[in-house]
Amino acid sequence: MLLLFKAMTEQQLLMFTSPMMAFFIALEIVLSWYFNRPTYNTKDTAINLTCTALNGGLDLLTRGFTFAILVFCSQYSFFHFTEKSYFYWISLFIIHDLLYYLLHLTDHYSRFFWAVHVTHHSSQKFNLSVAIRSSVFQPLYRFVFYIPLMFLGYDPLDLAFIFAVSQTYGFFVHTESVGKLGFLEWFMVTPSHHRVHHASNVRYLDKNMGMVLIIWDKIFGTFAEETEKPRYGLTSNQESYNPINIVFYEWRNIWHDLKEKKATFWQKMMYVFGPPGWSHDGSTLTSSQLRAQEAATENATKQ
Repeated sequence: MLLLFKAMTEQQLLMFTSPMMAFFIALEIVLSWYFNRPTYNTKDTAINLTCTALNGGLDLLTRGFTFAILVFCSQYSFFHFTEKSYFYWISLFIIHDLLYYLLHLTDHYSRFFWAVHVTHHSSQKFNLSVAIRSSVFQPLYRFVFYIPLMFLGYDPLDLAFIFAVSQTYGFFVHTESVGKLGFLEWFMVTPSHHRVHHASNVRYLDKNMGMVLIIWDKIFGTFAEETEKPRYGLTSNQESYNPINIVFYEWRNIWHDLKEKKATFWQKMMYVFGPPGWSHDGSTLTSSQLRAQEAATENATKQ
């Protein structure tokens, strides 16, 4: 009965948040129409809905398998909580948020995982519906990053609940309608922080990876403040509203590089697992190389 109750807790949360998200998306659409703001595009929004349906379907199909692995790992935990106190829930939230940061960092710094995550960044709009433009294949590997929580003695069902809570918070930072939020900017991920994350401005690339807490970005050097107007989308945008093209966009690019680039075996491995933009001949650049190039250009201009 206790397991059933905990499973229903997450389910009840999703039953509440799903219509709430739909309501706020509809409200934002109405307001953008009323104030004549180009916030939404019908085809783009349709892609967002398609991606969340595909992601949710895959998540549903694989949930039993991934949950079984988490339960198996939890049998070998180093610690055992005698009660689920405030410390239990707060520590679970904080460690989960850190592990999500590491997952997100991997999605951005390894091209293999970026090929999955790029779908979420492919929209040239930034609105609440972009929050559900999910990385379709992420459920296949996301759970691996949370296995350490099982060894620390946390309940897999409680992890699922905290993940759902964090995802709900992450939904609301996908908006241009909210400005900076004062002291919250110091430790919480805000819409301003997340606008930076979705921007293709060179100085904003691969910044602000946090889901709820921005402190990880400030600690590990991936933080950037919103100082110039964001340009949303990719550094090289695809002008397509075909969901197949959007989901498999970067996989095709990887295949093209492996076929066309005259590179060694290890260089080809870098085209797959190295940072996005890496090239052995300098024909394409990583985000850090682009920033260095921009800084060099600015210094040359000043001189």
